[in-house]
Amino acid sequence: MFEIDESLEALVEVAEQEAEENGEVSEAIKCALATYAEAFGYKVDNIANYLKAQKAEAEIAEREAERFQARHKAAENREKRLKQMLVWFMISRNTKKLRGAMNTINLQANSTPSLLIQDFRHIPDTFYRARVDVSWLEWREVLDSLPVGSHLRKRLEEGTGQFVQKELQRGILSDALARGELVTGASLVKGNHIRLR
Repeated sequence: MFEIDESLEALVEVAEQEAEENGEVSEAIKCALATYAEAFGYKVDNIANYLKAQKAEAEIAEREAERFQARHKAAENREKRLKQMLVWFMISRNTKKLRGAMNTINLQANSTPSLLIQDFRHIPDTFYRARVDVSWLEWREVLDSLPVGSHLRKRLEEGTGQFVQKELQRGILSDALARGELVTGASLVKGNHIRLR
């Protein structure tokens, strides 16, 4: 296609020269221009068809990826539910191992305790962060209401803003509980998991 552009430029120059010298363009140049237009149109169509084919292939791949992602998630959920049922079964039967002909299912204690939230309403605000999503005009209004030069204003001016979302900082809360701090509504629980051998 790019070679054709150079050919067109050369043909147009010859046609202009002929028109200036003879007052008209020769039949040979007219035929060459017509052939060029036909070849160019064919190449443009091929490129357009290739682009359409690639777009269609990308859309099919995206749908397949979504389908496989859904299958992946469903299989993970089935595995998780079955493991939870096995933990319950083995604890209720006070059994540490289930032996089969080729496999053994072991009940093992987790190496670290898991955070269990009984009531989010009782968790102190110190364990939360805010995320903010507002229009830039609203953001400027918030910033302008703060004193010029204040530390908070400087920090907020560096951010881009998101709608306010209260996010629990689970790691910080877990660390506080592990240090022995009493936080109403949360606790660390050492659970069990299944291991196959």
